[in-house]
This record gives sequence, C-alpha cells and structure tokens, in this order.
Amino acid sequence: MKRLLLPLGLILAFGALKAPLESHLLVQERASGFQAAQLNMQLRSQLGQMGFMAALSGFRAIMADLLWIRSGSAFERTEWGRMKLLLESATQLQPKAILFWEMAHFHMAYDAAISARENVTAQPSDALRRKAEREYHRIGEQFLLDGITHNPNSARLHERLGALYDKKFHDHARAAQAYTDCAQKPGAMGYIRRFAAYQLAQASGYEKEAYARLLELYQEGEQQRLPTLLNLLHSLAEKLAIPAAERVYTPPSTPPAQPTLAR
Repeated sequence: MKRLLLPLGLILAFGALKAPLESHLLVQERASGFQAAQLNMQLRSQLGQMGFMAALSGFRAIMADLLWIRSGSAFERTEWGRMKLLLESATQLQPKAILFWEMAHFHMAYDAAISARENVTAQPSDALRRKAEREYHRIGEQFLLDGITHNPNSARLHERLGALYDKKFHDHARAAQAYTDCAQKPGAMGYIRRFAAYQLAQASGYEKEAYARLLELYQEGEQQRLPTLLNLLHSLAEKLAIPAAERVYTPPSTPPAQPTLAR
C-alpha cells in the first residue's frame, strides 16, 4: 500500500506545482490569439515533426517566418495550391500578424487569380479560367474574413475587404458594409466614410440611404465636397426626383459650343 501511496503523492505534488505555470501559459496564449488558431495535420505536414514541436514549444514566430519564406518560393514557381497551404499554416501560427493576412489575401485574390485568368496554356477554356479566377477571389476573401475574426479591430483588414468586394466581386453593397465597419475601427483613414457612401451609391436599391449619407458628408464642409461626391449626389438627386429647390448641389451648365467660322 505504501508503494502505491508514494508515487501517487509525487504525481499530485507535481501536478500542484505545474498547474499555476500551465495557467499562466494559457493566459499568455489566449492574449496572443494562439488559442484561436488551429494546429492540425496540415500544419504538421508543412513544418515536419521537428518544426511542429518547435511551434508547440514557443517558436511559433520563427516557424511562421519559415513558412512565409517557403511561400515566396512557391510564388516564384506559380505553385498557387502549395502557396495557399503554406500561407494558411503561417497565419495559423501568427493569427495576430495583420501583414500575413493582408498579403495572403493579395497573393490569392490578385496574383493567383490573374495568373489563372491569363494562363491559356494550362487551361484553354475561357469559362474554366474564369471559374478558377473566381475561386481564387473567394480564397482571398476567406483569408481576410479569418484575419478579421482574429483581429476584429483591424481597420486595415476591413479596408482591404471593402476594396476586394468592389474591385473583384463588383458587389457594391458588401463593399459599402465593409467600409462602414472599417470607419468604426481605431486608426481608420479619414476617406473611408466617403468610400462607404460611394459604394452604397452604386448599389441597386440603396439610393435613399446613399443620398442621406452623401448629404451628411456634404454638410460637413468643403473638405468633403470632392468631385466624386458631388457627381454622385447630383446623380442620386436625379434618380430620386429631389425637387430643385431642395438640392444642395447642381452641376454648372455647359455653355453651348461656338460655331467655327469658315475662313
């Protein structure tokens, strides 16, 4: 009986000593966002067993940088599938690194998408090239959405999401929402509110809301009265049939061209 009690006592004592240390490490990992990241078999395959153990042992930043360097090699070879896996693993290791998420989205939604669209040799079918292009757009979008999940207050990621919805998806309503969310984040650039209004003005069915937002910006002063805002304000006033007396801006009329006299 004594032989059983002694090992049991040692185990309990070790557990009592280890518990505060593990609790402290857990708090640190949660603060860094690492607890939200997924350590899965894909990550292990990219790092190898020793690299995976190093990541678990506190060398996540180094391992993430290593994967990022490898993704650069994949980029040079236009190995987009392999690059996607490497970027996913790097962002899993460093979920708080805004630059990783931003660049991962750019490589997929822009570089890989353009390559897929223009690679006639690999895929002669125009329809299939367009399909591949759209798929890379969605992969880029997912990188941004995942990055925002880990960094909800990042104005930069919200701004890039708005630009992606505008330039690649041509979805002005979602672009407006992304810019609106961005404007509420710390460090958002001053032009973001205008971008949100501009996008909404181009979205079908949002004319009244867009006009109200543009009018609010116009009333803030000369610094907001840029040509794009003025033109959109006038265009929406025409669509909504706003009475002339209630309009704050009317573009100057173009004088008629003077006839050219024959020599």
